Amino acid sequence: MFIVVGNSQDFLNVVTVYKQMPALYQLDDFDLCQDTISGVYCLAYVEIKPNSSSDLWQLIEEVSSDSKHRFRHDHVFRGVCLERCLDSILSADDATVFQPEDVQDVELSSYYNKVHLRRGDAEERLLYNELVNTCLNLEFGQKYELQVQSLIEYCEKADEPLDQDALDLVFYILMTSILMLTILSTYYDYQLSSSSLQQDLSFYQVPLKSSRQILLTSFSLSRNYYRLIQPHSSNFSRDVSFFDGFRVIGVLMVILGHTLMVFTTVPIHNPEFYEQFLFKFETSIFQNGSLVIQIFFVMSGFLLFVNFTDRQLVNPQTSTLNCISAYFRVFFYRYFRLLPSLLAVILFNATLLVRLQDGPFWRHMADGERVFCRVNWWKNVFFVTNHMLEDSCSHQTWYLGADMQLFELFLIVIVITKKHPKLTKPIYIILLLLAFVVPAVLTYILELDAIYHLRPETYRYLYFRHSDTFYQMYPPFYTNLGGYLFGFLCGHLYINQRSSTAVLRGKLRYELGMWLLVPAILGVLLSGYVFIRHDFAKPSLWLALYAGLHKNLWVLICSGFVFLMCCKVGGMAYAFCTLPVFRPLARISFQAFLWHIVVLRVVVGGIRQPVYVTSLFVICNVLSVFILTLIVSAVQAVLLEYPLGEVLRCLLKQEKVKKEVNSEIQMGRAQSAA
Repeated sequence: MFIVVGNSQDFLNVVTVYKQMPALYQLDDFDLCQDTISGVYCLAYVEIKPNSSSDLWQLIEEVSSDSKHRFRHDHVFRGVCLERCLDSILSADDATVFQPEDVQDVELSSYYNKVHLRRGDAEERLLYNELVNTCLNLEFGQKYELQVQSLIEYCEKADEPLDQDALDLVFYILMTSILMLTILSTYYDYQLSSSSLQQDLSFYQVPLKSSRQILLTSFSLSRNYYRLIQPHSSNFSRDVSFFDGFRVIGVLMVILGHTLMVFTTVPIHNPEFYEQFLFKFETSIFQNGSLVIQIFFVMSGFLLFVNFTDRQLVNPQTSTLNCISAYFRVFFYRYFRLLPSLLAVILFNATLLVRLQDGPFWRHMADGERVFCRVNWWKNVFFVTNHMLEDSCSHQTWYLGADMQLFELFLIVIVITKKHPKLTKPIYIILLLLAFVVPAVLTYILELDAIYHLRPETYRYLYFRHSDTFYQMYPPFYTNLGGYLFGFLCGHLYINQRSSTAVLRGKLRYELGMWLLVPAILGVLLSGYVFIRHDFAKPSLWLALYAGLHKNLWVLICSGFVFLMCCKVGGMAYAFCTLPVFRPLARISFQAFLWHIVVLRVVVGGIRQPVYVTSLFVICNVLSVFILTLIVSAVQAVLLEYPLGEVLRCLLKQEKVKKEVNSEIQMGRAQSAA
């Protein structure tokens, strides 16, 4: 097994190289340290000082210089038990005290001051900094003949309780209230079923007619469970039943990507696993896998267009005032369907999350979420996280911000085009040009990479660092116009095909076209390898051209899948995506998207010692997180999302529509938001 160090062409044995360098993570025994009343355990960020006369330093510097594929091996973490630390100083021959110096990474130091705000954190950093710095310098001097400067991130005292405040109390009250409402509503629903002519479970599957009864049974566990598993009841929902498979597979791919990302933040024994992984050709499938999220934009655009068209909310005869009214009705209905579930995640992260685990690295994983969800919750509530990711909580909700903004924009587009059909073509042409031009122009002017890919140091400290390409190209709504636009175009094609008598299923050219999309999509993913493997001079017209094309080519191919599967083309692929097992899983996909990072933090946050990462280890973690996420998501959907959705429908008293459309709209939020 070999690696290329820096820009050199000399091949070195991986194990030999990494055994020579200081470990990225080294942790004293946390539980043994905390076993005494006076036990204090500190996590320290450590910078190795340059030493040009040291061969080891030159090796560290050379390896770390390839920031595109490698960690900074001159920046390490140490978990220090102060009792063990003091003993090592007292037993040392050289009693030199190393005065602490400010670390070079001022940004990181400032970040830690913002996220670690428990009572006594600042005082403990000042109190123990000299002791920890001296201990670490003795260790590095004896083992590596190098000196360091350190920064205490936080210290943990044995049996130190976490203070509770009013927000914690609010969370517990709300959680208890929801459980009580569920019990009472379920009991009331049971009483209704007992007095009904239908004495079997089918009673819970039949919609109630009385608004009062609908409201009082909105939290019924039995009724919401059947909402979760009920078959598709309309022609349209059956036509797009393959979306179920798309959503579940998409969420699994998102969890895979985020698991790889989160494992760059936790103590690992073999960082060479990631570093070598980034040099492999097939890696571009995963590194370029950020494109997967575009399929959700395509589905959202498609559903918006078809649902709005079927409901006939706007036509050329509709007055301007009614057009504005239709816009706000649709927008606010969607906004208030999304908001409760989002608030639940924010409130959970701000209160209960930090109490679910412990260990030397747990506060490193959880404190930022607690602080930022308390201070910057408004970014999530107003769906602007995608433009303000700095110091925000629940980073994965950037998608909800981008999706909501695209929903608003394309809702305006569909209102205008339904009111003035002649404007449809010009507006679509302008949007198509912007979908290609905006990413290309931004890439050229801002001197960005051709594609965004995760570097080892990008998310190592649990926030995105030194990644202009990510901030400028990945979360903004204006760089994701293509998804919604091609979803709209798919909607046009679907409605035209639905009204015609032509059958595409079974015709060779369409079936062949479907299967040709598979190598096309692999080609788009693999084409990014050259940009992941190599650096190019910037600004570059070629990089800009690729940036404008590759995401939109992916979206175009995804749109091909959507349209052809709407026509039931695809054979085994179509049959697989429409398997009944995907139906309930797809209906909780929105909750899965919201909660998978929480589950992932809890699963990996209790690590006591650096873990040895392998491909099998990652796959097992992905599957375990996926299964746990589905369990949490099902509970959230049945206890919170569906009940509040029913309450919202009762309160807003939406106009009655045909059963077919109403059934699809009921699930439309989950479809567009996952």
